[in-house]
Amino acid sequence: MTTTHTPARRSTGLRVRLATASVLGAALALTGAGQAMAQPAPTAPQATAAATCQSYWPTPYPVCGAILDLYKSLGGPSSTLSYPKSSEAPAGDGIGTRQAFLGGTVYYSPTTGAYIE
Repeated sequence: MTTTHTPARRSTGLRVRLATASVLGAALALTGAGQAMAQPAPTAPQATAAATCQSYWPTPYPVCGAILDLYKSLGGPSSTLSYPKSSEAPAGDGIGTRQAFLGGTVYYSPTTGAYIE
């Protein structure tokens, strides 16, 4: 017995493939994955700043510069500071910056360097 494919069966398969492609395209648009691929290459200052930062999964907050140096020297996430719970932000004194971790806060200024508060 031979099976023949009718045009209706082929068109149904095509509709399923097109619907799947549409769903995948919508998912990429929602997650921003398609947009991320279309972004221009970073300029040199952004690349340099990114090189001095490190992220520690599962937290989304990067640790950068002198705070990163102190954090690494203490043992990173396995230290008493644990994982970052915020990004580095101005300290409010107009001079330094602070970054909060689950186990404490690190302050940095050019005159004092980085230290745990």
